[in-house]
Amino acid sequence: MRDKFFLPATIILCVLIFVGWHQFFYAMTQREILNMELETRHLREVEREILELKARHENLSAFVETKELELDAARNFLPPTIAQDKFIDELYRTAELRGVRIISIQTGEVISAENFQSQIVTVNVETDYISLLNFIRELIDGGRLISLENFSAESESGKIIACELSFKIFAEPIKNPANNQTG
Repeated sequence: MRDKFFLPATIILCVLIFVGWHQFFYAMTQREILNMELETRHLREVEREILELKARHENLSAFVETKELELDAARNFLPPTIAQDKFIDELYRTAELRGVRIISIQTGEVISAENFQSQIVTVNVETDYISLLNFIRELIDGGRLISLENFSAESESGKIIACELSFKIFAEPIKNPANNQTG
């Protein structure tokens, strides 16, 4: 009788050992291998992207230098102070180039905000329509941040129009030394 149960018991024991080995060793090893393959594929993608970047920008230091120059230009777009006298000089220079006659200039109070300072500069001019448009375009496209706040025009005689333009000029915020101290 013992021989009768020995063969089936041995087969059942072998099947249980195989199932246990498959569940706990083989399947776990296969999952680890799959994870390693996925990680390797991801690392190869990253390496390919780096090589593409290097090929696109052969000299990365020249690329960095170019970006630093662009950053400096952006910083200069917002000057450290309002410097309305420089803006007024720019108004007169642009008016002379564009054939615009400046009648008067008035500057408003400097307004300080958290991210910038601003000031309204009101200009009264006499000119023709095309010269006025060129004058405004050159000022706004110039080397500092300016916005046209108000615009009013009335025709005086023929092609000459009288205009009142209000420009808002911007600068960096005032740095408060008390905020920079740590204590």
